[in-house]
Amino acid sequence: MPGVADRGAASGGMVTAPDPRAAHAGALMLRAGGSAVDAAVATAFAIGVVEPFMSGIGGGAWLVVREPGARTATTVCGPIRAPGLARADMFPLAAGADTAGLYGWPAVRGEANIAGPLSVGTPGAVAALCRAHARFGRLPLAEVLAPAIELAEEGHETNWFASSAICAEARALRAYPDSAALFLPGGLPLRGPSQGPGDRLVQPRLAATLRDIAEGGPEAFYRGRAGRAIAAFTGAAGGALREEDLAGYEAAEAEIEPVAVGPLRMYGPLATGVVSVAEALQIVEAAGRAGLDRGPRLWARALSRAFDDRLREVGTGEEEDPAWARLAGAEHAEEVVAEWTAGRGTARRPLAGPARAGCTSHLSAVDGRGMTVSLTQTVLDLFGSRMVEPETGVVLNDGMMYFDPRPGRMTSIAPGAAGLSAVSPVIVTGPGGEAVLGASGGRRIISTVAQIIARWRDGATLQDAVDAPRLHAEGTRVWLDRREERAAADLAAAGHDVHVVTEEPTTWHFARPNGLARRDGTGWTPGVDRMKPHGVGVCHDGTASLPTD
Repeated sequence: MPGVADRGAASGGMVTAPDPRAAHAGALMLRAGGSAVDAAVATAFAIGVVEPFMSGIGGGAWLVVREPGARTATTVCGPIRAPGLARADMFPLAAGADTAGLYGWPAVRGEANIAGPLSVGTPGAVAALCRAHARFGRLPLAEVLAPAIELAEEGHETNWFASSAICAEARALRAYPDSAALFLPGGLPLRGPSQGPGDRLVQPRLAATLRDIAEGGPEAFYRGRAGRAIAAFTGAAGGALREEDLAGYEAAEAEIEPVAVGPLRMYGPLATGVVSVAEALQIVEAAGRAGLDRGPRLWARALSRAFDDRLREVGTGEEEDPAWARLAGAEHAEEVVAEWTAGRGTARRPLAGPARAGCTSHLSAVDGRGMTVSLTQTVLDLFGSRMVEPETGVVLNDGMMYFDPRPGRMTSIAPGAAGLSAVSPVIVTGPGGEAVLGASGGRRIISTVAQIIARWRDGATLQDAVDAPRLHAEGTRVWLDRREERAAADLAAAGHDVHVVTEEPTTWHFARPNGLARRDGTGWTPGVDRMKPHGVGVCHDGTASLPTD
């Protein structure tokens, strides 16, 4: 697959993102003297314009920011939260209680927690992005949002990736007139480039909403025209979101210590998929100390255990939970490996539904001073609730899918609660370097980020670590990259239900990662998913940095 010419390591800053138009927005901030947070926030707002089916201001966002050489990092989290009127029993289960959605919960009647007005939670992206900018930004907010406003107002070409996403959800989008008008003009999906340029996606209403934020900050969104319009729209359609949910929203900021995993120090918000990334890495590290082979069988077992613990013990609260520190710690991993070597491993539960993927955006940034940012944002499912609010042009999330629809469960619905998100933005230091990493792709984000970190720790470049074959494991099922097919028999002998798969540009077997890394004495280089060829690293001077085959 063709790549962009490699311009070498960057010393003046760099941004990686799944779309070059968004990455260039961030690089523009670096050229203007902005910080890595300016670059990340500009990229985040722009990515919500060029791939609104993945993320945007109608969803949630999570950032990790680290100053050069600092012992701690700062997280700024704006998760999608359940509305104040939400209740644990608000979604009656469908007859037969089959599984559905990204998290494989029991299906609810009419899939009301996946699409439509009741699926919409309170969006936190704008609060998180603006709070991070207020704390760490150097440039005016209006300058940071200018590229996104221009992309929305003047329009941009639909690429094949966006067109394929629209085609995949065309039936669902058709049920909502405002969504159909935007993405299915004339009843047909926006066309990507073929015999000529792709169709242009012009979003003037979204541009106006972004301009409101640029001029008035987050208050203009949550307590102004946009907040009132979103609440009125969802409320009139039967949703639970109200003006007071939006008006009362605040992002959470915290100073965090790293999680120590062998020689690594990993920074990230534990109330996300990061806790499970840490657990899997700790188990693999402990197993290595015990003399176990760190091959596919161990990774399948470690990931399966981390996902099982996640669904059993990780709740929806945002306050510090003792379970997070325990699951992410080395002592728990030693206990797990000791159980295994003694033949007492916990029985694996069958997979609850398909591990669907294909949502979320991740980006990474570094500036010339060495400040690093890892940022993941999402509207949750592809196109979120599938609803576009007509006055603001905002694609609304389906954040209620995060929750188990059954009352009395660890992740049951509660008013104001943040859901069980798999986003895993991390910054990792040591040995002899630093990496900034994350991914998009539902639950598969967790397995992808963990395996890439492990390969980078063992000496691979970040690009080589991203390119390497991966697997994803939950319960007894394993999805195995065809390039590692030789491991299938061993995995099957260990009791796994093995599915050998081939990753292609429009599949999501192993998520869509990107990041930046450096070793001591060298500059920053990108690692992007070349199977999804719009991913790119852009240096501060606007030149692309992406290895070629």
